[in-house]
Amino acid sequence: MPIYLAFVLLTGPGFADASPIVEPTGQPRYYFTLFAGESVPFRARTAHTWGTYTKVTPTADGSLIVEPVTISWLPTDARVQPLRLRSVAGRNWNLEETLAIMASHNSRISRWGPYEVDANRFELAKQQAAFLESGVVRFRSIDSFNTNEHVVNCVHALTHAGPAVRHYIQPVIRVGQPGTSRLAKLYLRGGAFQAYPERHDWLLPLIGADRYPITPRLPGERIPREIR
Repeated sequence: MPIYLAFVLLTGPGFADASPIVEPTGQPRYYFTLFAGESVPFRARTAHTWGTYTKVTPTADGSLIVEPVTISWLPTDARVQPLRLRSVAGRNWNLEETLAIMASHNSRISRWGPYEVDANRFELAKQQAAFLESGVVRFRSIDSFNTNEHVVNCVHALTHAGPAVRHYIQPVIRVGQPGTSRLAKLYLRGGAFQAYPERHDWLLPLIGADRYPITPRLPGERIPREIR
């Protein structure tokens, strides 16, 4: 798991809602960014949902220790076969790798957050990421309606780390951005996003989420498919 040391100057319009150093030195804060992408024009095999939890700890010299945990569950070769009945070996890709996969599909990407969350959600995400990386979990697009933790799709690999959305079942027709928008609304209703609607965009360059065009969205926002 990568840990970064960053120096952040909290001035200027881009940091209007930022508050990463309001706690005493050494007291971390936690954030969650939910992502979704799909190709343009839409192809089901390119639809993907993933998320990055981030622990940010201020230090005495004004720098930030940034610890991201990404849950991005795809086959080991990143080639999704939506109608395949047998599971395949899976891999938990990091955020940089996932964005590269999306770029290769000419994907449009949306994000919800970064929103502040509590420490427990970050720890659950670490546990889920370790479970996915243990080698005992496999990937399948249609994954037994979320009843088997050892065979999961991208959505349930992520929601298994969330107390309020753990039993969320993602219908096949809701893959990609439309379903993820609904998922973001479930996170919000479940109390995941502290101080909503405050969004911490200052965090995006610190986790590498500023290197690809990503559209900010609201939980539950309607996102039409681009079929053209």
